[in-house]
Amino acid sequence: MNELFQVIQNSAEGGISQSPLQIIINLSMAMFLGLIYSYVYRITYIRGKKDKILKKEMKGIQFTLLLLSVGGAFIWIVVADNLVRAFGLAGALSLIRFRTVVKDPMNTIKVFYAIIIGMACGLSQYYAAIIGTVFMCFVLTVIYYVKERERKQKKLRKEIQENES
Repeated sequence: MNELFQVIQNSAEGGISQSPLQIIINLSMAMFLGLIYSYVYRITYIRGKKDKILKKEMKGIQFTLLLLSVGGAFIWIVVADNLVRAFGLAGALSLIRFRTVVKDPMNTIKVFYAIIIGMACGLSQYYAAIIGTVFMCFVLTVIYYVKERERKQKKLRKEIQENES
């Protein structure tokens, strides 16, 4: 128990451990990767959607992904290795409640991943952030083409059934 109190006491000392230049680099990297990620999200999501509500949700989530990437980086810059700050931030963030219902469950995962991009940048884990972003964009593209192929096959089957009638 004394060890826990020692960890808390040690984490309460000291300020932000990164230089201003490092903070700018981390936030810029988060913004850049967030832009790429949100752009790939937009390309792989908007086509083929006829539902106006889903299109509106997509536009909102596209910018949310960018903001969450930068916000995630900023959170980790501020928290760093300070346990007291982490608990304080968790308490403050628990006051925020998201009441928006996400229609497409895949969007929840995409939002979560944007936070992870920001976390990696905030912790100066650039290789992990870049490789993870490229890989996630690749996965989004694969999912898009699989869904597009299924949509085309479904359309072709429908046309064949109409021609047989």
